[in-house]
Amino acid sequence: MPRRRSSLLALPLSLAACTGQPAPGPAPDAGSAAAAPAAGAGAPERLGALLAAEQRRAALEVSPADQQSRDVDVRRAAARALARIGGDAARPGLMRALADEDDEVIAWAAYGLGFSCKEHESETVSALVARALARDAAPGPSSAPSDATAAASGGVAAASGGGAAAGASPLDVGGALARAIGRCGAEASEPTLVAWLDGPRERAIHAAYALGDLAALKLKLREETLVALLNLASGSAASPPVPEALYPIGRLEHVPLTVIPRIRDVAAARLAEAAGARLFAVRALGRAGEAAVGELARVLTSRGVFAASERAEAARALKRLGAPGQRALADALASLVPSADPIALTGLVGEDFGALLTALDALASAGVARKPLRDLAALPPPPSAPAAILRRVTWLRCGAARLLAGENYRDPLLLGCDVTAPDDPGSKPDAGAPVRGSIGARAVVEVIGRGAITGARLAALRAYAEAGDLRAREAAIELIASHEEIAGAPDLLAKALAAEEPGLVAAAAEVIARQPQRASEAPGQGKRKRKRKRDDRDALADVVTSPAVEGALLSLLDRPGARDDPELIGSVIDAAGALALKPAEPRLEELCRSSYPTTRAHAGTALGVLRGRKVACDAGLPGDAGAAGRPVVAPPAGELPAEASALVREPASLTFDTDAGELTMTLDPALAPVAVTRFVDLARSGYYDGKIVHRVVPGFVTQFGAPFGDGAGGPPGRPALRCETSPVPFEPLRVGVALAGRDTGSSQLFVMHARAPHLDGQYAAVGVAAGPWAALVDGDVIRSVKVRN
Repeated sequence: MPRRRSSLLALPLSLAACTGQPAPGPAPDAGSAAAAPAAGAGAPERLGALLAAEQRRAALEVSPADQQSRDVDVRRAAARALARIGGDAARPGLMRALADEDDEVIAWAAYGLGFSCKEHESETVSALVARALARDAAPGPSSAPSDATAAASGGVAAASGGGAAAGASPLDVGGALARAIGRCGAEASEPTLVAWLDGPRERAIHAAYALGDLAALKLKLREETLVALLNLASGSAASPPVPEALYPIGRLEHVPLTVIPRIRDVAAARLAEAAGARLFAVRALGRAGEAAVGELARVLTSRGVFAASERAEAARALKRLGAPGQRALADALASLVPSADPIALTGLVGEDFGALLTALDALASAGVARKPLRDLAALPPPPSAPAAILRRVTWLRCGAARLLAGENYRDPLLLGCDVTAPDDPGSKPDAGAPVRGSIGARAVVEVIGRGAITGARLAALRAYAEAGDLRAREAAIELIASHEEIAGAPDLLAKALAAEEPGLVAAAAEVIARQPQRASEAPGQGKRKRKRKRDDRDALADVVTSPAVEGALLSLLDRPGARDDPELIGSVIDAAGALALKPAEPRLEELCRSSYPTTRAHAGTALGVLRGRKVACDAGLPGDAGAAGRPVVAPPAGELPAEASALVREPASLTFDTDAGELTMTLDPALAPVAVTRFVDLARSGYYDGKIVHRVVPGFVTQFGAPFGDGAGGPPGRPALRCETSPVPFEPLRVGVALAGRDTGSSQLFVMHARAPHLDGQYAAVGVAAGPWAALVDGDVIRSVKVRN
């Protein structure tokens, strides 16, 4: 998903989202029904307290009395809080909520259990299946609307005199139960979900999505499961096809040879039916071998017949199919290349541009596509063209030039591909200094990485790593991990660690975490040697850590505000642990008590390296892990965010003036009150004015809101947001909060291009958008944002 820092085409098949295993801890006291308050008694105060407990991640503050309240809003708020807190501390309460009579409470309980079933998979799935069967046997619906005056989303605001918003939208309990069964991955999950494929259409679709979750977890599905899915997708005389059944197949990297011909036939048949789920058929064809190349090429080249998201997905599927797919991409490119006519080039600002760009990115080499690539690399920018046109022309020119260049980072077409930067009459493209323009600079760095980085190539790398475009600098630093021949790597890493931009700091720290030897000096130059056990197979190795790198990492662990950015501090902790920096131990012990579970997890791993034994940081104090690796006290609770004292009470409409025209979105606080308040406040303050769109994956997502335009960091003085996830589907134009791990959201939002079930429940859904958000490209500018309630 939409991680905050990721490459343009990196689809989040393994997610670092809000649902990483949270901190375990003890369960609340059992309580009794006699303690349950009467309906409406103290509801606004309890709703406020429950929202505060959710935000502070304090499971012990959700009492059994809350779960037994006669006020359904209180029970819903309690279930929601426990679902979002998660872990062993919340499990008993979630199991109690599963037995509730209200469908919304049940949905929250199932959702939370799906992410809190580690080491309890079998019993959790048994309970979920039993609850589903009980609902089937019930005489009628159990989710009557509440008439309470205070909603769960307005609890803290009501408690502080700020009023309350409308109640949360009803949730799909059937979908929540099925997805939880899939995510738990118990032995009974697969046969149960396969049996549900034979049920009513809605349940069958839920089961198919859940089998997709299971496929991602187990990396395989049984052959008989795949046959059942294909039968459902093909339909019969009595039942229409269910194209959603192809979704799990697209989640697998490999499928049995025996089912490949059937996948091709069924998926190809579904291409004739225009529907949102047709995307799953395109993706499944990418698993159907060479026989699917023709169908995928047809999808890619049939503009107007297939949606832009489907065409982009077809290009990615062709990339998977090796040499035949590459030949098809080369052939398709010739028909996709736009005319050089200046008027025709104005049509580049549109959703179809993403399909062309994806096809270009999917090519592994110039190969037989040299003619269309040369045409693209030399595509003349229209005279007096606006920035949006120049940017798209540049993406095409640089994409083609980097393929044609091979290893030649001095290639004139490559050095001159970026036409977005103003001309400098006194200079010409020079490989010895960073080229002007972000797109061109990143293309050059990619080509630099294709050869041994020594001599003049090393000098060029250093130039890009130390000056110029930020994203090119980050890309240059990242090359250090894969090029051990780079001389002076510790100096480059130390300079990057000392930067103000968190993305550049994180890039250097991640290199050290993956390849700690790159932070070492030549033998005999270091002041101190440390022994580090690289992994269970390697012997102890001497690492002479650069004093500059060590000092920079220790300084970062003390940097004001860094601890409020779990993404940044996590990468720094990992680097300190990889280098076994003993002076970092006191700082790591402090971080072991962080209220952010991601930070505690990183700190525990690093302390384990330093101490040579497993360290559990979920107990609030660092110490040896207890039975089954579980501590005996609850994890530390965090502070209540400032936004909670003045929550947005009603949906807010945001209008964006962008390089691709006017776009809108509506942010609704019903399910994510704190996050929506943060985003509305930032928009009103002008934070998003002038920000660039830093990530676009055609057919998948558009993302923006990073302070430096590189996908890292957030507004100063604004600690990371707690995840406010929910079992809400990520459909086209759904707006979500971008993340780099649990509780790491800040200022970045993403807008979906197409249905993405693998994001459901993993990210906070905060609203819906309108307009051609898929027409934006990386580098487009948000000129201004207006907010209207």
